[in-house]
Amino acid sequence: MFRKIFLKYSFAILALLSAGLFITSCSEEADSVVDIETTENFVNQSIYSLQTEGNVGKLGCFEFVFPVSILYPDGTTESVDDYETLRATIKAWFEANAASLDLPEKDSTRRRGFGYLADIPWDMLPTLDFPVDILTDSAEIVTVEDREQLFELKKTCKKDFYGNRGRHGHGKGDKCFSLVYPVTLVLPDGSTITGEDRKEIKTQLREWKAENPDNEERPSLQFPVTVELEDDSTQEIATQEDLEALKETCSAD
Repeated sequence: MFRKIFLKYSFAILALLSAGLFITSCSEEADSVVDIETTENFVNQSIYSLQTEGNVGKLGCFEFVFPVSILYPDGTTESVDDYETLRATIKAWFEANAASLDLPEKDSTRRRGFGYLADIPWDMLPTLDFPVDILTDSAEIVTVEDREQLFELKKTCKKDFYGNRGRHGHGKGDKCFSLVYPVTLVLPDGSTITGEDRKEIKTQLREWKAENPDNEERPSLQFPVTVELEDDSTQEIATQEDLEALKETCSAD
């Protein structure tokens, strides 16, 4: 009898211990999962930080010429071909590294249009990895070699990136437009290069610059060009003036 009672209670205790371990395991697993709002907030603030750094996108004077490389806080880098890939790449990095980041606590009472809303410190966000190619509103392609050169380029922009929106002015989309290939560039010596995609243009452009290191003039777009807008529609741009007008329209939206 005593043996039966002992075995009965032993099984009960083991069952309780197993259940406790299961619950603890599930709890730890749940805690390790980054919630959707936190991830979205990190991605949006990262995009906004990169755009602020380059003064690009709907709120800025310029546009990225992809591919663009970004540098994460852990020292890793990634090259991306468009904003969609940029978002996916940042999301994947954050989900893999969130546990090691000292993220600010969530404040559900503060909503400003993108995410759940704690301000993430800038040093936790990715930055541009130079060199970076940028399209100016005067249709020139500028290869920016470092942060100092980027600062000088940004001084030529008379538009306040933040405007009256403050740091939280994102929520207006990533881009004003992107170039639709093939694209032809007019080089400073009057010759032209045509690329069927982004990488082909960048390869030819850097080959030309390597052969002409003393030429400080910038290549420019040959018009007309076709651009893709934020809603995925396309538009033909006939002149530099039309390009400048398009940028102004984007910023006013």
